[in-house]
Amino acid sequence: AVVGQQLADGLAGLSHPLLLGARGRGLWLAILLDGPVAGAVEAACRDAGYLVNAVQPDAIRLAPPLILTSAQASAFLAALPAILDQAAEHAAARDSARSVRQEA
Repeated sequence: AVVGQQLADGLAGLSHPLLLGARGRGLWLAILLDGPVAGAVEAACRDAGYLVNAVQPDAIRLAPPLILTSAQASAFLAALPAILDQAAEHAAARDSARSVRQEA
């Protein structure tokens, strides 16, 4: 319960344009995103070595093992802003490519 609270508090303390908040209990949390970028966030997390699920277009699920340590939770929270930046860049590039295709 302590590490789950650490994750929830850490997510609540992060400020990023894509991050709207989090919901859930314990280690079973969902990160709420500003727009349909969950696929891009899931891919960026995987590239950074973290496994998450894009459960909705605007939400990813965190379901770490119950043996998650405080240090591992801190590492994820420290990496998350860069992960979200990477996902935002990927989503922007995807949207740009779509608009070019639609204009053609």
